[in-house]
This record gives sequence, structure tokens and C-alpha cells, in this order.
Amino acid sequence: MEKKVVTIFELPQRLGILQHVEYEPFPREWCTDDWCPHEGALVAEGCRKGVCIKYRVRVYSKDGKKWEAKKQWRKRRDEEASGCLRQQVADALWELADRFDVGVWYKRIEKEVGIRRDIYIYCGPLVNGVELGQPHCRSAEECAKQIIEDYRRELEILNTPPPPDPVEELLKEWPELEAFGAEWVRKWLNLGERLIEIAKVMRRFPWMADVVRQNPMNILNPYTVNAFVAKDGSESCLQLSTRVFCLRDGKAREVKLELEFKRYEEYEGKMREVYRPKGLLAFAVSAKEYVEIL
Repeated sequence: MEKKVVTIFELPQRLGILQHVEYEPFPREWCTDDWCPHEGALVAEGCRKGVCIKYRVRVYSKDGKKWEAKKQWRKRRDEEASGCLRQQVADALWELADRFDVGVWYKRIEKEVGIRRDIYIYCGPLVNGVELGQPHCRSAEECAKQIIEDYRRELEILNTPPPPDPVEELLKEWPELEAFGAEWVRKWLNLGERLIEIAKVMRRFPWMADVVRQNPMNILNPYTVNAFVAKDGSESCLQLSTRVFCLRDGKAREVKLELEFKRYEEYEGKMREVYRPKGLLAFAVSAKEYVEIL
């Protein structure tokens, strides 16, 4: 097997990558006095400044000196130049190599579909460490312009601060909700108005936040959180689902408080529901009335 150095393709030549032709001479009986055909495979493979190429095409020569790609193997300008990178994109990277640190990112993904395994190859330009999508362009100049535009746009995105977290914003304004935990607030963020109502009541009665911290209920729905105050101002209560906690004599404790609705009444400028205890206690003269404030 004989190797000869040739220059058929422009890009390897510009990159300084050698192109070797490997071929087997034709039998002498196929030759004439003034011509003997040569055919073989041209191999060009290498990297420079982060740009890599790999060629292997069928070539022929009439005199063994000047080589050409066979028509059926000749690469078109819009076909792949190295792996999955198009030729004009590779040319554009070479043009940009003097101003930017360029390269090629490469990703190989295998997916199993039944008994078949499909392989997908993805790649694109890499400019100053920023991965870009492979542009759709017709010439190296157009590709270089598109790559620069994409690179600048990606830099703007990377340098743009992320939007504020709505949960953090809500907790900053209503720190009382931290008693439920940030994840609980995030889960029920779509019920923002209800969360603010709860926070207002907890701000008015700080002891309620301590009760919530001591009795975490991550699955608690905001609408199962209720609060009551005695009309005479002697007592305030917090209901977490089926559990009720009341502040009595300056101390919060869990109590059994069964209430039934009696009427609507204006309280603190709003129409509120008024409740009285159920059972025998409801008939006691000293039975308190409770107003639902949440």
C-alpha cells in the first residue's frame, strides 16, 4: 500500500492538515502506453484551534499526481465536514478562530425503541466556552455572522439576572408564612390571596405562628386553616384542619371546641359568621360566641 500526500479539499489545506491517499495500483494490463488509472481512498483527519475534521472519500487520478474525488463520492458544500458539523459552519469557525476561542461541542444520545436502538448525534459551535446551536446558513461569511449574533444573544441571557422568586417575594412581605415552610407556600402559591389573609391574622396573633411551627402539617390545605375570636375579646383560636388551638390565660393549648353556625353579623367592618358551642354548653348563660375572622 502506497501513501501520497495530496491537496484536494480546501479546508484541510487551510488548517494545515495533511491529506493522504491510500491506493492499490491497477494491474499493468489495464494500463496503456500513456495512461494508467489510479483509484483509492483519501483520508484527512486532524484538529487545529479547536476545529476538527475527518474525511474519507473515494478518489482517482489519471497520472498518479493530480487526484480528484470521484463524482459519486464528492462532498457537497452543505454536507457534514466533521462528524455532524456542516462544511460552511466549519469554515466559519476557522475564520473566527483568530478572534475567539472556538471549538465544537458534541453529544451522542442512544434511545431504545423496542428491540431497536437509535443513535442521535448532536453538535454545534463552541465560542469562548458557550455552546451554540448549529446555524442554518449558505456561506462561511453568513455562518460567521450568525454565530457571533447567537453568541452575543447567549451572553445577554447568561448575564441577565433571573426573575425574582415569587415565593421569596411573598415571604419577604409576609414572613409569618415561614411558619408553614417555603415548600408549603410554593405548593399553594396559586391561592395567594388566601395565604395573605392567613398571614394577616398570624401577624395580629403572633402565638399562632408558634403553634404552626410546633405542629407541621405539610398536606394542609389553606382553606382548612381557620381562626376565631371570642366576641368578648377573652379568647382567640386557630383551627388546623380538625385540630383546634386556643390562647387561654396567656398560654396556647389544644382544645376540643365544637361550634355551630348561628348568624351573620358585622364585625370590624365586615360581615362575619358567628358561632356558638354545640351540646349542653350552648345553653349555658356564660357560653361564648365566636366570630370567624379567617
